[in-house]
Amino acid sequence: MKTEPAMTLRNAADGELGFGIMHFEDDKHFNEVQRVPYFSVILIAEGEGQLKADFTAYQISKGAILFFSPFQPFIIDGTTLKGVLINFHPDFFCIFRHRNEVACDGILFNNPNDPPFFNIPENESSSIYSIIEHITAEISFGGLAQHDLLIAYLKILLIRSIRIKFLKYTTSLPLDQHPTEAVLLRQLNRMIELHFKTIHSVGEYADLLNIPIKTLGRIVKNHFQRTLTEIIAERIIMEAKRELNFTSKTLKEIAYDLGFNDEYHFSRYFKNKIKISPQSFRNSLRNRHDGSPASGAVQNA
Repeated sequence: MKTEPAMTLRNAADGELGFGIMHFEDDKHFNEVQRVPYFSVILIAEGEGQLKADFTAYQISKGAILFFSPFQPFIIDGTTLKGVLINFHPDFFCIFRHRNEVACDGILFNNPNDPPFFNIPENESSSIYSIIEHITAEISFGGLAQHDLLIAYLKILLIRSIRIKFLKYTTSLPLDQHPTEAVLLRQLNRMIELHFKTIHSVGEYADLLNIPIKTLGRIVKNHFQRTLTEIIAERIIMEAKRELNFTSKTLKEIAYDLGFNDEYHFSRYFKNKIKISPQSFRNSLRNRHDGSPASGAVQNA
């Protein structure tokens, strides 16, 4: 097993990774829990394996492209995996600040309603690999305006990925849905990601989107086969599980962070959704990991 050394750009002031790309030929960089302070894009060029992210297991194989936000935990256990990892710090390229140019937040990243990956169609793979080759060449040899060129290539990669996913997303909509409903659903995903810690009410999301609550409920139910209340709850519970597993915050602190009046209200809400109390959930994870959650970080040369 071998891995090409990571090629990185670092912040001159503090040495923090700004941008990095690494070609890998095994799963050793991902078979412990990853929770890194960067956006991560992983392309699986060969092999197959299991991805675990946000307490869900997925099978991945050749052609899968994965997207993770900073500190989003994930782990990959695979066989004969080969591919490319790209990391970039929010200070290097902030997807939220550049949302008018690259509207990937809520589509590629931070989308609680979809798996954090999709498969690239065979007829699109050459375009993705071509972009990665340009990135590899630029970071290897550098030159004038290297930073600007890397950001440009990164934007192209993200936009191309959005187009591929959007095509899959829109073609999956029921035939009687108007195309503007797809736009509304993406806006809703974005609103939930921005406000799920403070807004738990379906009516308030309808107000934010300036749409009648019954209309919003119908569109969501038709597309996701779930109610908006269930989708909001899933995002809240996902975050609660992350906090319980990866932080030492008290139940009171987690409850406050997630918009509950007190820890008792939070505990009842959590137990009602997954049939176990938050403290019992935390204890079960600690027992599984012999007292402390696993942690890992992608190593960069």
